[in-house]
Amino acid sequence: MPTFNISLNPAHLTKLQAVVATYNAQNGATLTVADWILQTLKEIAVAGEYAAAVEDLRRQHETDAQAALEAAATATRNRLLEAL
Repeated sequence: MPTFNISLNPAHLTKLQAVVATYNAQNGATLTVADWILQTLKEIAVAGEYAAAVEDLRRQHETDAQAALEAAATATRNRLLEAL
């Protein structure tokens, strides 16, 4: 795996440390600034695939919900007709 070196001035490092501290507090994590940068880059790298997968899940959920609604409506109609 290639290695990259990043130089930050102290002011930017301080800001990144604050961002990472907030991230860690919100997520119960213990990432260092370097770990957080690596994780963030990985998330950027898979963002398109992730968005597509979520969209596929949304469509499938919508299809399943529509099928369940139609089945429930049919069952209700049949029950009402049988009650006559």
